[in-house]
Amino acid sequence: MSKGALGLLAAFWPEDTPRYAHIPLKTVGDATIDPIAAAAPHRIALVSSSGNLEYGELAEKSRRFADALRNRIERGARVAIVERDPATMLIAALGGFAADALCLLNAEPPASETLAAFAPDLVVRAAPAPGGAPAATFDEIMAAPGKARAARPDFRMPILALAKPGGGEVLHNHRSLAATAISVGGFFMLAEEIRVVLLEPPTNWYGLALALGALQRGATIQAGWEPAAVAPARADYVVCGWERAGRLLVEPAAAGLPARIDAGLIVAIEGPFSVSRRRRLSRKLRTAVLTLLGRNDLGPVLGSHPSWFLNDAAGIPLSNVDLRPLNPTDGTPLNLGWEVVDSAEIGVKSALAPAGGTAVEGWLRSGQIAQIDPTGLYFLLRGDHLRAL
Repeated sequence: MSKGALGLLAAFWPEDTPRYAHIPLKTVGDATIDPIAAAAPHRIALVSSSGNLEYGELAEKSRRFADALRNRIERGARVAIVERDPATMLIAALGGFAADALCLLNAEPPASETLAAFAPDLVVRAAPAPGGAPAATFDEIMAAPGKARAARPDFRMPILALAKPGGGEVLHNHRSLAATAISVGGFFMLAEEIRVVLLEPPTNWYGLALALGALQRGATIQAGWEPAAVAPARADYVVCGWERAGRLLVEPAAAGLPARIDAGLIVAIEGPFSVSRRRRLSRKLRTAVLTLLGRNDLGPVLGSHPSWFLNDAAGIPLSNVDLRPLNPTDGTPLNLGWEVVDSAEIGVKSALAPAGGTAVEGWLRSGQIAQIDPTGLYFLLRGDHLRAL
């Protein structure tokens, strides 16, 4: 990001949110749940249909799962976690990360070709399934003997695999997930008294990013993959995808949700989006509709901050993310000032970015075409159209 662009962006950046936050060299657990569990073990971390889960319980159960998993698999083994219950999925995911397993998270049984492409060494299922890779239930693993961590954690070892648009997978490590938790939590000003409602499982980047950000700040997550399963007295943020957000207007089960949203609805987008639809959502739900660019191969690199937003803009860079326009023909960085760049791909340089992307001169090539206005705001475009959609 050029100095001139940073100066222009400063006009929009909230004073109480750091542009760059320090990312300590810690595991995901060390950067999120462990400090809260030590300081306030009885604080509620997760509310779901299976009950309340306190931070102390979450830390202890994820540690127990990690120890038992470590005793069953080799370090770096591929583990597919198939679990619909939010509490069980969260425990298994954090435990899998702590065990240095490469995890694939699924709320529903994945397609056979998806599982074959991932080639798991172990499948953790809600119920045993015949054939395929070795499988075990969550309860079986929790009841098995454990083995404590013997080696120092490798902060760059891949621990999470996400589906890449167009096929393949992108990989994340402790460093990128810890950076995501700290950046997202700071950017959306999450805090311990805040309640975040997840309407979709954290099996994609944006769901996981908001969950980790909330946990890092000691917030309470209420999780239910259908609005009927979520009935909070209040919610500061409700998180869902673009398609799910549109259905909130017509689903009877979501009828009572608008009155409970205090700060805003965070809607994940993966490309151009309808400005009129966002305005309609905001008007109907009587709350701010904030966008988050959350493609699996990029991480959440743009967001509409709750202290301000423009309906037409996709947003501004999150904390710890540098963006630069790239020439869409060859992906090389453009040296022109942002104020004279009409349309370009977005180049990303950030600890949040996954491994395996196409990098040009150190900038991850996003494939998104964007118009960048003189203030540093981004507008996602379809094709070469020079207008926000």
